[in-house]
Amino acid sequence: MFVIKYLPFLGLSLLIVIGCLVAFERRPSVKRAIVYGSLAIYLVCVAWLLFTPGQYFIDPYYYDVRYFYWHHAKIIYIPSALRSMGSFMNIVMTIPAGVYLGILFHKHLNWFLVVIAAGMTGLFNEGMQLVLDVLINIQRTVDITDVITNACGVIAGYILFSAFVKPLMQNKN
Repeated sequence: MFVIKYLPFLGLSLLIVIGCLVAFERRPSVKRAIVYGSLAIYLVCVAWLLFTPGQYFIDPYYYDVRYFYWHHAKIIYIPSALRSMGSFMNIVMTIPAGVYLGILFHKHLNWFLVVIAAGMTGLFNEGMQLVLDVLINIQRTVDITDVITNACGVIAGYILFSAFVKPLMQNKN
């Protein structure tokens, strides 16, 4: 039964690797190999952090934690630990997602779409943890604070892309 809890991670990792290979093979080059290879490694690492079995955890910075259980899923529905190390690490974890978002889609993005993509990233991460916790009890805490901090990390990454990488990309064109 314990092995079943790792199947979603393995399946998602396989999809990530296949998706990055397909995207790379459209127009292979050394730059694209670096971008899609590092993207695959990053996404598999994030999938490991988010979608493998964990333990329910309440950060000591939570002042007035409000939560409920839905099946096995522990859901914290009021943001309460925005100053904790865990929240900071959630931001750091998603900064590369914002940079990759800029690198891969800079021609199609405006700030509204970046904010939407950032919010969707946080909702996807916590939503999948909720689904997996209900289905196979991976013992992850679903937290609205994580949705907010994941979104902030993606936006911070896109700001870094806009400030440092985008000018380099425009200079080469």
